[in-house]
Amino acid sequence: MTIIMSHPKTKPSLKRLKSKIIIDRLFQDGEGFHSKHLFLRLIQDETSSNLYAGVSVSKRNFKKAVDRNRIKRQLREALKAISPIPFAGCFMLVYKGRKLPITQNLIDEAKLLFAKA
Repeated sequence: MTIIMSHPKTKPSLKRLKSKIIIDRLFQDGEGFHSKHLFLRLIQDETSSNLYAGVSVSKRNFKKAVDRNRIKRQLREALKAISPIPFAGCFMLVYKGRKLPITQNLIDEAKLLFAKA
């Protein structure tokens, strides 16, 4: 009988950030990094092998849910483009612009933001 071994993880697996308790802790105790249109809050946890990620868009700046959902999809694409993210823990990426963004601009800005972190 042969046993197939899986390869060890080289990067933390990306999971959705859904816990209100963790989100509250993230905004109270986490580090913050700004760029022109993005805001990143993060808490690094070296003992964990998971990476929890959340994206958010202000309802005050974008009244239509269609617009907010589109920007969230673009933010998730930006996260996929900069993968692997070099730390474990949890983070929230918030879009703070007032106009609909271009996806490539978000990707470039997110790369610069994660380079700061």
